[in-house]
Amino acid sequence: MPGMPDLYLLILAAILAVALLLHIGVSLYRQRLIRRYRRLLYEDDLTGLRKTTYLERYFHDILVSFDRDVSLYYVNIDNFKNYNDLFGHRIANELLKRAAARLHAVCKQHGHVYRVHSDRFLILNPTEEDQEEAFSRRLQHAFRDPVSINGHEIRLTVSVGRYDVADDQSRFYDVLLRSELASHEAKRRGKDRVARYSSELKHVSQDSFEMFQAIREAIEKQRFHLEFQPTVSWADGKMRGFEALIRIHDKHRLHFPQDIIGYAERYNMMEEIDRYVVERACKALAHMKSKGVPVDFLSINISSKEIHNPEFLSTIEAALKANGLEAGELIIEFTETNDPEGLEAEATFISNLRALGLKVAIDDFGTGYSSMVRLSRNVIDHIKVDQTFIRDIANNKTNQRLVTSMVKLAESFELSLVIEGVEKRADYEALSDLPIDYAQGYYFYKPLTMQKVIETFADETS
Repeated sequence: MPGMPDLYLLILAAILAVALLLHIGVSLYRQRLIRRYRRLLYEDDLTGLRKTTYLERYFHDILVSFDRDVSLYYVNIDNFKNYNDLFGHRIANELLKRAAARLHAVCKQHGHVYRVHSDRFLILNPTEEDQEEAFSRRLQHAFRDPVSINGHEIRLTVSVGRYDVADDQSRFYDVLLRSELASHEAKRRGKDRVARYSSELKHVSQDSFEMFQAIREAIEKQRFHLEFQPTVSWADGKMRGFEALIRIHDKHRLHFPQDIIGYAERYNMMEEIDRYVVERACKALAHMKSKGVPVDFLSINISSKEIHNPEFLSTIEAALKANGLEAGELIIEFTETNDPEGLEAEATFISNLRALGLKVAIDDFGTGYSSMVRLSRNVIDHIKVDQTFIRDIANNKTNQRLVTSMVKLAESFELSLVIEGVEKRADYEALSDLPIDYAQGYYFYKPLTMQKVIETFADETS
């Protein structure tokens, strides 16, 4: 039929055109999806800054692009949680946007700004611009003027940790942790300042740096868990309560409280840990009771730094209410302070705890400055004799006399007394004639997981 070949060609051309258009459309759609994915992955919606995931992904390339020595600055807005609680999320988010804009303005010429999370930012900037700390001062001066939002004049300060990157082969997380470590040092020195990383911050050994890293990751990834040390009645050896003990499981080993607390306090991480312990301990106590465990109380250790934290009382109240617990079921333990200047603030804080109905105990009694001062002010309910006085007490007449004196002292002030660290039968027998209220130690029970608590003590009829 005349003209048919031309028609076939037209149809074929139309099919090819449609196929080409479909291919182009799919390609464009795919490119839009990739851009959207990269934006979600690498860009912070709130501030418009790049996230640290971008810096991590392209860290070595970015270092090379500077073509000079660079420094990493870990910028942490001081007391941001207080602003969040006081003004609410909307104003707090606006504060973060304003802070990000100020940081970007400071280093727009050569530097790069990234948002870590919440109130924390990273800046990469040429080291040469911080000769005589000129750039560090500019960072702090950027926050000298108050931020005006909805009629509020809010003055921000920042604690900054500086780490000078040695070479373009440095590992991202090593550099990040060192700059963060320096920022914690800036906070420890009083906030609103810049601290430069030095090898002294590692406290000589690599172990301390790894411990800092383990705690930081445990906070961010919720790697903490609690175990429970039974507290027994001295009169009959029956379990009456527990002490909650925090643990960290990381890929290398299990970390115990004595490993955790010192570093966490030094680098201002105790607030997050204490909040975790309060919330999880209250939940654990409610669970024990629901399973028929005949528990009268649960003790938790908190940092003396909480004395200056106005939100901590609210944290305790909320945790008790959420789990249907009475305040008298919780004992708050403080380790003795060696700082006499902190006693006035502590006395007020403990009075507030007791006003809520909570019980208060001195942990490690006899090892610090404040034992007699606390007793004279009548602000506590229990004392716990430190295990250093109990260990091998059967062969130590001096410690026998010291512990006897402490027991009489507790009786005189009508305080409950707990003996820690009873590990051998000989220790138990050396103390058996004393009017002690409670005891802890491996001679009675080792710390137990929640599962073991239920298996060991739950009422079979519940």
